[in-house]
Amino acid sequence: MSKYSKGFKIKLVNEYLDGTTGGRDLIAEKYGIPSSTVRNWIEMDENHGFEGFNKKLNKIEYSGEFKLSV
Repeated sequence: MSKYSKGFKIKLVNEYLDGTTGGRDLIAEKYGIPSSTVRNWIEMDENHGFEGFNKKLNKIEYSGEFKLSV
């Protein structure tokens, strides 16, 4: 499970985009999270939109036999 919900991430990105809070660093300080985390969310939104915050369900699982062969 993700540490932060999709809704929380969207809320912070929208707050950044509104420009009323004063920037990425102030938003991070306001919510007590690293500025780099907020930056990553902003970049995710810029590159993929809010759909980028969806959980990734395509995790590849390898069998023990395959792992041993490698």
